[in-house]
Amino acid sequence: MQDFRKLLVWRSAHELAVMAIRHTARVPRGNAELISQLRRSTASIGANIAEGAQRNTPAQFAQFLGIALASLAESHNHLLLLRDARLMSREHSDEMLAIVDRLRLMLLNLQLRVRANAAKSPGHRAEYKHPPRTTLIPEP
Repeated sequence: MQDFRKLLVWRSAHELAVMAIRHTARVPRGNAELISQLRRSTASIGANIAEGAQRNTPAQFAQFLGIALASLAESHNHLLLLRDARLMSREHSDEMLAIVDRLRLMLLNLQLRVRANAAKSPGHRAEYKHPPRTTLIPEP
């Protein structure tokens, strides 16, 4: 377990969540649901990093980093939608999208390092990997 506030990746996630709150304060009211989704998804990134950092094993931490990555992808989607619908200024959206790109790399790198540590930890059991699913699409 570690203090999540010392993690640079958590600080970047926190910065993104604060920006989401500040930069969406002036978005027209008819878009409250989209704004709410963006705020929740950005807050979820840091929350999952924090929760994972408090878990007992590196494997559990890596799992929460994966959830944070999923929340980051959701946030990315919402930001693109707000930008393309011109509900957020280009300046604010570009600033936030740059943080999204940087944060994705930070999360992926940390997840790789944590997984490597999990594989080295005593008592580690190899996880079963399900074979990839294939979906057959009928040809026209």
